Amino acid sequence: MKRITLLGATGSIGSQAVELIEEYNQHFTLEAISANTNITKVEAILKKHDVKIVVMAKKYESRVKKAKPGCTFYPLESDGLIRCIKDLSDTVVLNALVGSVGLEATLEGIKNNQDILLANKESLVVGGPLILSALEHSTSKLIPIDSEHAALRECLKGRSVQDIEKLVITASGGSFRNLSVAELENVTVDDALKHPNWSMGKKITIDSATMMNKVFEVIEAHYLFGVSYDRIEAIIHKESIVHGIVHFKDGNVLAHIGPSDMRIPILSAMKGDDSLRYHSAFDLLTKGSLHFEKLDRRRYSLFDLGIAVARKNGMHVVTMNAANEIAVERFLNHEIRFVDIERLIVRCLDHFENHIPLTLENIKKHDESVRAYARHLEI
Repeated sequence: MKRITLLGATGSIGSQAVELIEEYNQHFTLEAISANTNITKVEAILKKHDVKIVVMAKKYESRVKKAKPGCTFYPLESDGLIRCIKDLSDTVVLNALVGSVGLEATLEGIKNNQDILLANKESLVVGGPLILSALEHSTSKLIPIDSEHAALRECLKGRSVQDIEKLVITASGGSFRNLSVAELENVTVDDALKHPNWSMGKKITIDSATMMNKVFEVIEAHYLFGVSYDRIEAIIHKESIVHGIVHFKDGNVLAHIGPSDMRIPILSAMKGDDSLRYHSAFDLLTKGSLHFEKLDRRRYSLFDLGIAVARKNGMHVVTMNAANEIAVERFLNHEIRFVDIERLIVRCLDHFENHIPLTLENIKKHDESVRAYARHLEI
C-alpha cells in the first residue's frame, strides 16, 4: 500500500489524483492534503479519506476540523507544507502545486529521502540546480507527471540518457493556435480558457496559449534528463496524441502515443513498478491523420525569449517565472490584455539583475520582489 501526501489536492491534477486513489484504493491511501481556498472540495475529500494532515489557510481550520475531527491542521502561513512533509516523511509526495511555491516542498521531500511525483514544473524551472544538488545526497526518485515528460520517460525505459540524440516535446498550440499575431490583440479571457484538447487549470491553459508552458517543459526536460538545450526541440502537434519523441544516436526513433488523458501519467507515476490496469477508450483507428508543424517563432515569440533566458542561467529564470505568474493573474482578472503578458515579462527582465547567487533564500526574496513590481507595473 503506497501512502501519498498530495500537495494541491483541489486543482486539476490533484483532483484527478484523488479520483485515482479512490478507484485504486487497494494500492493507495491518501495521508495528507494541501489546498488553497477550495474548502468545499477539501470537505468532500475528508468525508471519503482518512486524511491525517490538512494544510490550508488558517481561516479554514474550524471547518477542516469539523469535517475530520482528530486530524492535524497546519496553516499555510506558518510553513504548513514543510511541517506536513516532515511529519509524514515515510510517504510519497505528489507535488501538484501551481507556481514556484512548490520548490521548497520539493526540496524538503528530497531532503527526507521521499520520492517526488512532480506535476509542479516550476520547481525545476526556478530551482533546477538546487534540486539536482539535493538529489546527489538523497535516495529520492524524481518522477515527472507532465504528459510530455512522462512520455519521454516511457520512451527511455531500458535505454541510457547517453544514447539520446534529441528530445522532441509536442505542443497543441493552445487556444489561439489558429489566430494571427494581429488577431491576438483583442482576445478575451473566456476565449483563452477554451483549450482545444486538454482540460486543465486556468494558469496552465493560459501558459499553453502563450507557449510559456512549453518553455517550462524544455527547462524541465533539460534537468530531468540531463540533455542540453541544443538537443531539445518543441513542435506543434494539434491532435495531442503523440506526447513525446526520442531520437536515439543509433538512428532509432521512439514516439509515445496515447489519449489526452492526464490520469495516465498520474497513475503511471503513482504506481511505480507495479502493474495496474487502466481502462482507456483510445483507438488509433478513429483518430485519422496526425500532423506536425514547426513552431512559428513570430507567432509564439515568448518561446524564444524564454529559452534565451534559460540558457543564461542565473536569477533571470526566477524573474521570468514570477513575472509570468503575475501577468497571467492580471490577465485572468481583466487588468491587462493577452498580448501584454509578454510585455510585462520583458519589462521585469529588463528591470531586475540576473547575477545573484542561486540559493533557496535568494530565490524566495527575489520572487517576492518581482511579484510586487509586476503587480503594479503599468503596461
